[in-house]
Amino acid sequence: MRCRSCQHELWNMRPGPCPECGELFNPRTAIFERYSAHFCCPHCSEAYWGNGKDGLPDPPEFTCARCAGSVRLEDMVLRPAPGQEGREIRQDLHPFDGSPKGLLRRAWETLSMAASDPVRLGRSLGPRPDLGRALMFLGLIAGVGIAAALAPALVTAAYELVTVGSVDVLSVRRSDMQLVFGATMGAAVLGSIVYVGAIAILVALASRLTRPGPLELRRFVACWCYASGVAVLGAFPCIGACATPVIMIMAPRVLAQQLLGAGLVSQRMVTVVNALSISLFLIILVLVFVNFFGY
Repeated sequence: MRCRSCQHELWNMRPGPCPECGELFNPRTAIFERYSAHFCCPHCSEAYWGNGKDGLPDPPEFTCARCAGSVRLEDMVLRPAPGQEGREIRQDLHPFDGSPKGLLRRAWETLSMAASDPVRLGRSLGPRPDLGRALMFLGLIAGVGIAAALAPALVTAAYELVTVGSVDVLSVRRSDMQLVFGATMGAAVLGSIVYVGAIAILVALASRLTRPGPLELRRFVACWCYASGVAVLGAFPCIGACATPVIMIMAPRVLAQQLLGAGLVSQRMVTVVNALSISLFLIILVLVFVNFFGY
């Protein structure tokens, strides 16, 4: 178990400020695997299982069975259960910013959490997120978009290489269908990233005007990067263009819910963002319908 800010080891310590960076740790705000940690009495070190909700002792306040002392969760020393040493059992760590796993696995878990529980994704973001990692995730999503845009040319080149034995690299002439397909796939991903970024800027400005205190720009940028993962839906072959309407509605919701979990916006702001994204989608749908049928 490590500090969310500096990754300092927190085992065998009472809850409180991290000795390395001063970031406060309270078990009540953390989520653990059930039965993965021992919560020890501060008076006699009697160990109790994290058997309740979120892997915490249930009840959180009780009388110790060994020394009859009064015990509160906030005073208990945390130790790893047998067999859990060296594992990261704390589940409220950010899957990309705070996880030691491999790049692709971190990216997949971030995408999954953004789609299923964006509030938890925002809540797991530390007070000073690693922008390098956030931009790495954004670059990975943008790379998927570029690869999707180049896919028709790459598939054609591979076909020429197999059937003809060589590729005419000087010829840049491609069919209109290939160009349209590639442009649509690329725009579905890269355009969605820009779209989420524009919404993040508007929400940040609105938050600055409606909430007192300094603007936490670093965390806004990190939330934008991780919310842009929804744009990967546009890279799926054949259905990328069809996924664009889903992205237009889903991405702002993921962004707003992340910001809510990170404590950067209010529930009212989330409702406004969702309403505006749906309204914008309906306006674009009407314009496309009018233009297509010539009304």
